[in-house]
Amino acid sequence: MSETPSLNMPRIIVLLCLVATLASRARAQESASAQAQQGAAAQAATLEDFDRQLGPFEIRGQRFTVLLHMKRIRGEKAVDPDSQETLVKFEIKDAGGVVHYDKIFPYEVEGDRFVETTGASAQPLQGKQGSGLLVTYGASPSTPLGGLSWQVFSLFAGPPTAPLNGKLVPFSKPIYLEGSLINGESGEPVVRTSEEPRLQGDVLHFRVWTGNFYVMIPLRILWFQNTIGPAWRCQKMTARGVKPVCEVRIEADRAPAEEDTTFVRLHPEADEEMGTRAHVVVKKDSKVEFLAAETEVIWNEDADGVGLGVSDDVWLKVRIDGKEGWIHTQEDFQAIGLPQAG
Repeated sequence: MSETPSLNMPRIIVLLCLVATLASRARAQESASAQAQQGAAAQAATLEDFDRQLGPFEIRGQRFTVLLHMKRIRGEKAVDPDSQETLVKFEIKDAGGVVHYDKIFPYEVEGDRFVETTGASAQPLQGKQGSGLLVTYGASPSTPLGGLSWQVFSLFAGPPTAPLNGKLVPFSKPIYLEGSLINGESGEPVVRTSEEPRLQGDVLHFRVWTGNFYVMIPLRILWFQNTIGPAWRCQKMTARGVKPVCEVRIEADRAPAEEDTTFVRLHPEADEEMGTRAHVVVKKDSKVEFLAAETEVIWNEDADGVGLGVSDDVWLKVRIDGKEGWIHTQEDFQAIGLPQAG
């Protein structure tokens, strides 16, 4: 009886070796199959280079051309520009062919399409105090209100002895947001800046989605500093100290609640800890006016661009059948006909 285990041991070792060999062969076959599939996909995706030229654009007496270096996927069917064409390099050159700005855009192919596609357009930007170039980038796929970003360029405004003198320079990284630029649409010959009440200077206005309505955020262009940023630096004294809160214009489309009658809690100030709130009845046929909003404007620079947005807690000033006050909760937004979306 004591010899049986030792007699079976060689068989067990042989079986274990056989199992290990079969498993190794299976892994090798799977790896070869995956490599073959990747090779077939690479062969199926035939990449072709081509260029697009925009301009020339005249900026303060100098002429510039935008070059879009593109790639597209060639196949048996016609090229789909939404998924089979993408920007891989962006350049701005002067009349002498000197590159003043360039940017590389990475890409990835999956089957017969790009995982993400990028495009760009350019328009002259004209203000009262300066002029430049407005570049609009578009990325797909994207969120319903996202995908676009904007970048302002103009000639360097520093001293003549500076290394950048005579160069076309960006005023910021591309500015992205959930919303849109108000000043002009893509394809218009010239984008003109606008004005902001009580503020000197050229402004671009952006429509930013809060989740319930739009707020209008002005960005001020300082041509002599080659910068763009939030037009206002706001400070408001609250029950919790000074906060960087600005009052901004709004745009909203009301969809009255299904209930015949509901109510909201109106605050006398845009602050939970100031004043006494009142319960105000809202009917389907109530006259509801949207007056303004208070929020912190977010200007957040990262590696790829600048995110423009608002804080999570946006206050809305309303007038309901003649009664004015502030609301800020999702329950009150829903009751007044501004449900959360997007």
